[in-house]
Amino acid sequence: MNGLKHRIRNWNLEKKLIAAFSCFIIAPLILIGGIISWVYVDQNRSTVIEAAVENNKQIIKNIDTSLQPLLRLSMFPIQDATLYQIMRKNYDEVSNPLLEKGQDFDRVNGLIQSGIMLYTDIIDSVAIYHENNRFIVGRSNLEYMNYAYFQERFIDEPFVQTIRESKGHFVPIGIHRDELLSARGEQVVSVGRAILDPYTKQDLGFILFNISADRLKTLWSETAFSEQTRFYLIDEDQRIIHSAQPEEIGQHVADVLGSDAEVHDDDSGAVTRVSRDVYTISSSSALTGWKAVTVVPKKDLFSMVYLMVSVLALILILLLVLLIFTSVRIARTIMKPLSVLNHKMKLVSQGQLDVSFDTGLQGEIGDISRTVDQMLQEIRGLISRIYVEEEEKRRLEMNALQSQIRPHFIYNTLNVIRWMAKMQGAAGIEEALQAFSSVIKFTAKKEGHVVTVAEEVEFLQNYTKILDFRYFNKFDVTYNIDPAVTEYRTLKFLLQPLVENAVFHGFEGIDYKGLLMVSIYEEDGALIMKVEDNGRGFPEQGQQEKPAAGPSDGFNSIGLTNIRNRIRLHFGPEYDLHIDRRAQGGTVVTIRVPIILEE
Repeated sequence: MNGLKHRIRNWNLEKKLIAAFSCFIIAPLILIGGIISWVYVDQNRSTVIEAAVENNKQIIKNIDTSLQPLLRLSMFPIQDATLYQIMRKNYDEVSNPLLEKGQDFDRVNGLIQSGIMLYTDIIDSVAIYHENNRFIVGRSNLEYMNYAYFQERFIDEPFVQTIRESKGHFVPIGIHRDELLSARGEQVVSVGRAILDPYTKQDLGFILFNISADRLKTLWSETAFSEQTRFYLIDEDQRIIHSAQPEEIGQHVADVLGSDAEVHDDDSGAVTRVSRDVYTISSSSALTGWKAVTVVPKKDLFSMVYLMVSVLALILILLLVLLIFTSVRIARTIMKPLSVLNHKMKLVSQGQLDVSFDTGLQGEIGDISRTVDQMLQEIRGLISRIYVEEEEKRRLEMNALQSQIRPHFIYNTLNVIRWMAKMQGAAGIEEALQAFSSVIKFTAKKEGHVVTVAEEVEFLQNYTKILDFRYFNKFDVTYNIDPAVTEYRTLKFLLQPLVENAVFHGFEGIDYKGLLMVSIYEEDGALIMKVEDNGRGFPEQGQQEKPAAGPSDGFNSIGLTNIRNRIRLHFGPEYDLHIDRRAQGGTVVTIRVPIILEE
């Protein structure tokens, strides 16, 4: 990631402009396209699901409406007196059973044709089973009946057993083959009811209505919500009653759609299930328990989105091509004068200060050109002034070099006088000249403005020795120097002005011997230097810039403000000089500077 950021930062301005323009176009297009696609998918999904739910409900309603009359027709054997008497008859007790069976068969068939088949056109076949004598007492299809099937398996069929065990209730039967009355064994759904004597509750038989699965198609018109949408009608045993693929009819729904397709309705009768690939919308019938199921593949819902994305991608590519072309033109318009400006600036960096810039350009580049041209004019003028000033400095340095002979001459002369005093046995004069000679030597030292603490203390000792000779033992000096700080470095002449002020001002007019204490130590990561006296004290104001009383020897002119300015200039505002009054009388001056180990 850091490498990528580094490479991007190193791009030239032209690439950065093209990248920026591209981002400003791509990001809104992707955002807008994503929002539009999401809204479209959500709306389309909601619309399709709601339409599928309503379509399923309408199909179930049509089926229930068509089967509702069969509820009443299934009571026909009880409600018709003639048929009821036939159902109660025991043919084993009549004189001519075959004749009466034939006559009753004709009567029942006539009643089926006139009382049932003419009443509704949804029924394909009707069969009425006589329980006492175990034969079909009437049927709508007179042309064909599979007697072998009837004798061997019919009464043992699960759906027949369900009807017989229903105790006279209406029983819808899911998809199965009609092997009794259909020569081709067509797929049918059935409705049956056991016929019970209303008084004795004796089982008299049952009535069976068969409805062709193909005939159910007339109850609805299939609506294709998408190209791959599939509709199924499923019976109570999860077997397919209707499908657009005839080979799927009669199969278990899990074998066709997988286990995820099995749906279990809630109390509302409509359920929508979402699996990985499809939406499954189911509505069930309270009358039959059958379900209308619509399966909508998710990819169909997203087909329009894919088209929209493709269109957006094409538009994006076209816009990018146009954008890159426009960006290149704009970048070149900006970069051409910048390139010229950059080339001239390189010449300037190589020392060619006589380069002229085009000051007639407009806009920001023109402002930069005029500013650089003006800057070069000022630089040329500044170089001329610096040249003159440097010449003047060289002249002054020569004068200073010549004037440096004076302090060296004084130092050498003092050494001669000191040796003469030693030879004549004048020890006091020798000691005073030794101290004064050291002071002159320290003052004449030119190598920088930083000395060690040990050098500063040595200078201070020589200076106070001279003052002691001058004032005839008027004060004593004590030094409390931490040995660990003697090699630390500090600015020259920081302590001498403080000692000078203490002697010239603090001890002036006192009737007791003065005491001067110099302390240097390390505290909290800083170098602390203190000068304390027991004199009469002096205010900070008014003493900082005025020269001290006494001879004007060149040292006492360095005031407190000068020390403060030097400390702040070299070390910053966090280091300073502070003046306080001592509780026992006198003054305490504290200097705080950083620890410097090397110059």
